[in-house]
Amino acid sequence: AAPVTSAAAADGTVVFADDFESGTVSAWTRQRVDGNGSITVAPAPAGGSGLAARFSVPDDGVSYRSEVAVNSLGWGSYRFALADYLPADWVRTSTETILAQWHGYPLADGSDTKPPIALTLKDGGWRLKVHWLTDPTTVQEAVIPLGDAQFDHWNQWAFDITWSTDTTPGAITVYRDGAQVGAYSGLNNYHQNQSPYFKTGIYRANWNPAKNIPYPTGGPDVVAWSDSVVVTRY
Repeated sequence: AAPVTSAAAADGTVVFADDFESGTVSAWTRQRVDGNGSITVAPAPAGGSGLAARFSVPDDGVSYRSEVAVNSLGWGSYRFALADYLPADWVRTSTETILAQWHGYPLADGSDTKPPIALTLKDGGWRLKVHWLTDPTTVQEAVIPLGDAQFDHWNQWAFDITWSTDTTPGAITVYRDGAQVGAYSGLNNYHQNQSPYFKTGIYRANWNPAKNIPYPTGGPDVVAWSDSVVVTRY
């Protein structure tokens, strides 16, 4: 599996880890594929080693998600470290792709929520998106640019997250390949009964047929790899 290196490594308790060397994704609480995509474990490409998780979503008009998730790990402060890889033939597009996200639960009115925190790629640039509530159902958003993407390259990510509460602000610091690339301070979730749960893989919301957003189909499959996931409480 690809090693994860980052600045100021958290000194605490590992609460979840998976390097996919088992050959499966069974360490994850759930796996979800919407449409005709796939989740497999295969030899890591490029500079990776061992096995890694491969996520694929075809551009067929019905497929939009291929992800694995782990249940809520609780409130407090955590480091989420992981490696991801985008192939050299990745198609740069204005259609936003989520590669990792920390997801909440339905709001008081039953509506679905945008992920409180998401690592996304749009037009070849990495972005951190943060969402919070200003009242029980109104969602606000902040977008923090994280720099240009490198393709055919294992990105070594670390996200130091302190969850906000009703009375205290939260904080997020993002590292890529050992260098800090972004930071955010303030509300960073919806203050629900459980802390957001973590997911990695591929999610393209605009490709969801339920949204009725027309887009050209027939392009290549969207493929991304994940490896060396380590979550530390500190």
